[in-house]
Amino acid sequence: MATCDLPTPKVGLLSSAALHQLKNLVQHDPAFAQALQATTSTAAAARLAAAHGIPVMPEALWRHRGTLVSGGLPTWRG
Repeated sequence: MATCDLPTPKVGLLSSAALHQLKNLVQHDPAFAQALQATTSTAAAARLAAAHGIPVMPEALWRHRGTLVSGGLPTWRG
């Protein structure tokens, strides 16, 4: 029997909360914002976020890459 790989609602909420925390940190910590923009991949950005206590998956960062910084510009190239 096939299994469904859809995320559970709890995982979705965790991603939303983590992304909200990440946006707040970007807005209030210029050094973090600069470090985030200097990352070359979503995996590196996820590691940086984790180092600041924000657990977020690289896939979530990729999906929201145009909403993390003001102006809606992508953080990583598509």
